[in-house]
Amino acid sequence: MGRPPPTHSNASAVEDAPVETPPPRPEAPATPVEASSSGTAAVGGGPEEEDLRRLHELVGFGRERVELTEEEVRANHQRQEDEICALEAIFGDNLVMFSRKEGQRSFQVHVHIEIPEDGKDVSVRLSFGTGALDYKQVHGHDGDASDELFYKFRVQHLPSILLSCLLPSSYPSHQPPFFTISTEWLDRVMISSLCHMLDMTWEEQRGMEVIYQWVQRLQSSSLSYLGFDDEIILRKADQTYAQDGGDKRALTYNAPPDVTIPRIIRYNDDKRHEAFLYAIHYCTICFSEFPGVDFIKLPCHHFFCQKCMQTYCKMHVKEGTVVKLLCPDTKCGAVVPPNILKRLLGEDEFERWETLLLQRTLDAMVDVVYCPRCQTACLEDAGDEAVCPSCLFSFCALCRERRHVGVECLSAEEKIQILEERQKSARTKGDIQKLMDEVCTIKEILKDAKQCPHCKMAISKIEGCNKMTCWNCGRFFCYQCSAAISGYDHFNGDCVIFDEAEIDRWQMPMNRRLHRMVVGQAQVALLARGHAYPCPTCGQAIRKIGNNNHLYCWSCNQHCCALCRTSVQKMSQHFGPTGCKQHTENP
Repeated sequence: MGRPPPTHSNASAVEDAPVETPPPRPEAPATPVEASSSGTAAVGGGPEEEDLRRLHELVGFGRERVELTEEEVRANHQRQEDEICALEAIFGDNLVMFSRKEGQRSFQVHVHIEIPEDGKDVSVRLSFGTGALDYKQVHGHDGDASDELFYKFRVQHLPSILLSCLLPSSYPSHQPPFFTISTEWLDRVMISSLCHMLDMTWEEQRGMEVIYQWVQRLQSSSLSYLGFDDEIILRKADQTYAQDGGDKRALTYNAPPDVTIPRIIRYNDDKRHEAFLYAIHYCTICFSEFPGVDFIKLPCHHFFCQKCMQTYCKMHVKEGTVVKLLCPDTKCGAVVPPNILKRLLGEDEFERWETLLLQRTLDAMVDVVYCPRCQTACLEDAGDEAVCPSCLFSFCALCRERRHVGVECLSAEEKIQILEERQKSARTKGDIQKLMDEVCTIKEILKDAKQCPHCKMAISKIEGCNKMTCWNCGRFFCYQCSAAISGYDHFNGDCVIFDEAEIDRWQMPMNRRLHRMVVGQAQVALLARGHAYPCPTCGQAIRKIGNNNHLYCWSCNQHCCALCRTSVQKMSQHFGPTGCKQHTENP
C-alpha cells in the first residue's frame, strides 16, 4: 500500500519552528542537545558546545523561508539520513554526532589537513613591545623593530579544522546546511575565506549532498586556497575586520601565541608518534622488520627493536661499562635516558646501573678520592690531601697512606719492603695472610703494569701502541716512560709508538712464509721436548691431553694413536686388550 495522500492538495510544510528560533543564551550555557534514543552522544562543555550554540544562532539568519511539500520533506530527510550513514562509514571516529532528530540533524567533522611527507614550515612574527608576547600586526604602524621576534618551525601534522553542520529540512533540495568552521591556528579572516570556498562548492553543486565535498576541499585545498603553498604564516586578524563583525560562521579561539604554538608542536609530535607506532620499521642491529610498537625510540630520534635494545643495555650493565651505554648508532653517541633503561632492565639491573654510574662519575672527577680504610668518597684539597667524612682519616691522595706533610710519597718498592717488615712482626695468622696478599698483589702488578701518572691506577697493556688511555680517569700517558701526554708528538723522541714485538705480531699474518716458518719452528721445539706427537697423515704436531693416547688432529681432522703413531679408524678396535692401551703415562 502507498502512503495516504495529504488532507489538502496545496498542503505544505515549513522548516521546524524549534530550528528557526535560536534558544536564549543563559549565564552558564546548559547542554544544548541531550542524548537521544537513537544512540546520539550528548554534548556538554568545551568547544563542541560553543560550536553547536553558534550553529543554532545561525538558523534563520540571512535566509529566506522555504515552503516544502511533505514529499520533499520526506525525501530530504531520507537523503540526509543516507548521507550521515555514508559519512560515518567514511570518517569513523572523526565524525561526532550531536543530534539525529529530523530537522535538527547536527554533527561535527574533524578535518585533517593534507601536508607533504617532508613537512611544511610554519612561521610567525611576534611582538613583545607591550610586555606580553603577541602576534605582530600585519597592518598599521610597524613599531620598533627591536621588539620583533621571528619564529619558524616545521610540522608534518596540523591541528584539525572543525566543521560543524546542522541540516535543515530544506537541505539538500533547496538550501545548504548551516555550518561553522573553527580551528586554533587560523585567524578569522582566513576562516572566513574557507567559508566562502564552501559557499562556492554549494553553488556549483546546488541540490546535491555536499558535506563530503566540503570535507575533501578543506582537507586538500585549504592551504593552497589561503596562499600557504610555501609556508604557513600565523597571524591575528586586523582589528577593523573584527569590529565589522566579519563572517558569523568563522569561529576563533583568540589564544595568545605562547599557547597556540606549543599546542601545534605538541599535536605534531603526538601524531608523528602515533604514525610511528603503526608503521613497519627496520632494525639496524638485527636487520629485521617489526611494527613501531616493538621499537624503542631514543630522544636522538634513532630507534631499534626492543629485544636488541634490551640485550644491549643488559650487556653493558653486566660488564660494568655503563659509561658506554650510548645510542647504538655509531655516528650518534647520545646517552640512553634513565626512563628507557627502567623499561628495559629489571629492578636489580637498574639498581646496579645506578650504582655503577655513580661510581664511574665519582671516578672521573679529578678531585674525588676514596678513603683507604672505609672506601668513602672524599674531596681532595689543593695539597693532594683528603679527610674522610665518615671515619675522619686524614691521608695522602696520591699514595693513599697516612698524611705525610713535607715527605715524598713511597714508591712501590719501598711499600713492598715496609709490608714485608710488617709481615715479620705480625702476631695473628689473619694479619700475616692479609699482608702476604697485599705484597703479592703489588708484586704482580709491578710485573707488567704501569701506573697512570694522574690517578696512580695500575694499567696493563695487552696489545696495540704505547699511547695508553687510563680507564679510570681517561687521561693519556706513554707506556714506555709513564709520562703524561696529549697527542702523538711525544713519540718523535726516544719513545716509539709501536714496539718491535708488536710490529712482528702484526706482520706475521700478512707474511705467510714467515708465518709458516715460525709455526714450523714451534712444532719442532714441541716435538723435540716430547710434548707433542706428529700426525701420521699431515705431520701436524699434536699435544697429548693428560694420559689419553687417543689424539685428534685439528689440521686434517684425523684420529691417531700416540703409542704406535698410526691412524685410528675405530677406537674400539684399536684400543683394547689386543691393541694399544688408551691411557698411559708419557714415554
